[in-house]
Amino acid sequence: MLIASATGCGGAVAATATATMTNTVTISNNCSISTLGFTTTYDPIVTNATTNQDITASVTTTCTIGASPVITLGQGANANTGSTDPVPLRRLTSGGGTPAFLNYGLFSDSGRTVTWGNTVATAPVAVTATGSATPITIYARVPSGQSVKAATYIDTVVATVTF
Repeated sequence: MLIASATGCGGAVAATATATMTNTVTISNNCSISTLGFTTTYDPIVTNATTNQDITASVTTTCTIGASPVITLGQGANANTGSTDPVPLRRLTSGGGTPAFLNYGLFSDSGRTVTWGNTVATAPVAVTATGSATPITIYARVPSGQSVKAATYIDTVVATVTF
């Protein structure tokens, strides 16, 4: 009779195999945008009879590093007749049944000479995308000499970032 011992068999060797795992992350260009409009008073009788009302607003973008964001500003909800995307004729309105309008402009320069429109050609120089929030000043002007009724005037302008 033969008895075999399991512990007596030597020579079994453990085997291994390997594989390479490749991990991939794709980051697409992306941006977010926020705005802060202006609030001011306008005195058509004394202060602003001959002096423009200059104020500022801002737009802030946060874009992926390497993106090339361009910010455009729409014509506004109350654009005047003849308004175009390259040359917007913006107006604030008193609203109501018989609204009054107050002309204003949005500009990309502090001298308020370069109108900020709704085209790439009228947008300020492209923003540098750093991955952090980048605020940009919008220079606004309500021209002097506008005789309008006492009211609160508003307008809504759409800011768009293209990247």
